Amino acid sequence: MKIEVKNVSKSYRHKEALKNISFTIEGPKIIGFLGHNGAGKTTFLNLLSGLIATTNGNITVNGENVFNVPLTLRDICFVAESGNFQEEMTIAQTLRANSFFYPKWDENLAMELLEVFALNPKDKVRSLSKGMVSALGIITGFASNAGITIFDEPYIGLDVAARNTFYDLLIEQQTENPRLFILSTHLIDEASKLFEEILILHEGQILLQKTAEEWYEHIVAVKGSASDVEQVIRGLEVIYKHTFMQELTAIVFAGGQSIEGQNIMLERVSLQDMLVYLSKQQKARAIK
Repeated sequence: MKIEVKNVSKSYRHKEALKNISFTIEGPKIIGFLGHNGAGKTTFLNLLSGLIATTNGNITVNGENVFNVPLTLRDICFVAESGNFQEEMTIAQTLRANSFFYPKWDENLAMELLEVFALNPKDKVRSLSKGMVSALGIITGFASNAGITIFDEPYIGLDVAARNTFYDLLIEQQTENPRLFILSTHLIDEASKLFEEILILHEGQILLQKTAEEWYEHIVAVKGSASDVEQVIRGLEVIYKHTFMQELTAIVFAGGQSIEGQNIMLERVSLQDMLVYLSKQQKARAIK
């Protein structure tokens, strides 16, 4: 599967949620689609799923537009954070309805996962806890067998054991039935080891797109006085910069280059740390 995003913008009245973004994703692989609240993640996922139209630009899957093209959309399963199911339907009716939409639906897997998550097919959606609704979304996503399967905060209300079950299932499904999984989550420390590629959205723009290997081997934080840091990072790809108490922190993509200099400190940067930095930056701008 190949997703191509070309010069895509999306505006809501006076707010520009996405600002002329362009990138390409190819699978099968597991993509970590990350960003702080309000970064534009859910807007993009709604666009990719054909639920809304772009203001400008276009999104294609294997060369076909996603908006208003039913054949393309039948190979995209978007499990949103909420609002996925009709509350008056039972679990069995919900799964049955989904089986008609997704041509590669795996009924045996759906029944197996009902037992894994201890869901009663006769229960109505409105009677389910948040965790049970999340489990129903997870079952739908995996059983859809869609070439592009999107999970947006898929485990709200699930405990650690259930979340670990989701991670195990994700690995199992990617091994047995490879596809392009896109996972958007705030539980980054838990999920980060699953990601094969990382895409970070920040204030409606693509901040970074790297493979997991590139991130863990070449992303580094350089700390020190502004003059010292600016000198050693010259010529490197700078992802983020922040000044606090006269200390400059620059997160850079070293790309195998050695970073050396006096009075500087180098630190590895986790994905969780990166999102914390961006969140602090956003709040600081809001205060100003």
